Amino acid sequence: MAELEVIKHTKKMHEIATNKKHTLLEKIKEIGLEIFIIVFAVSLSIWLHGWSEHKHEQEQVKKFLIGLRSDIQSDVNDSKDIIKQYQEFGKIYGSLSNLERSKPYDQHNLQKQLPYLYVNIYLRPNIYRFNGFVSSGRIGNIENDSLSLNILKYYQQTLSEVEASESGWMSNQKKLQTYLDENLNNPESIEDNWNVLTTPKGRKLTKNLIPWNQIYERYNNLIKSGETIIKQIDKEYDLKN
Repeated sequence: MAELEVIKHTKKMHEIATNKKHTLLEKIKEIGLEIFIIVFAVSLSIWLHGWSEHKHEQEQVKKFLIGLRSDIQSDVNDSKDIIKQYQEFGKIYGSLSNLERSKPYDQHNLQKQLPYLYVNIYLRPNIYRFNGFVSSGRIGNIENDSLSLNILKYYQQTLSEVEASESGWMSNQKKLQTYLDENLNNPESIEDNWNVLTTPKGRKLTKNLIPWNQIYERYNNLIKSGETIIKQIDKEYDLKN
């Protein structure tokens, strides 16, 4: 549309310039008016295009953030459940690490605990929406700098810290499993398991599996960071829970 206006008024300028009936002063005035109209039309066209493009960008940002809110809420809920499971691990491995050769043990209780030696748990974060948005180069379209920074920190730092703690715990668990596999004569025997677990190394390996404070701290940090982002998104779009 702007191009047509430019062509139209350019032709009119040519007509004015070649019109012998107009004085030089009249031509200057009329040509000046046409130039003003052309500049205004082009500027308006550029502004409207920019406004339309910005509106489209922010619609995409809103769609992304509302979807991301759901992803992070899922991570937060899963993390709360995982903390409870680690607390259960703490009780089990605390009990196993206190087994002693010189003391009697509850066979029924040990039988219930042994399957947990091969159970682990870890967060499966919802990262695909975030990765897709970042790889498309649109993360800069989020105009709330604090929100944008919190999101980047959550996905690039907080989740990595949680994964590192999980990997450390599962590495310790693998060491215990390997020790059992190498030393058990009869894996189905409660007594045989007790004999291996009550060796100095067995007790050390089970003690190493009592979840350390860092694990809980990092999960709680994820929960706190996630809930902060959720509140920011809710405020940004006036969302009601």
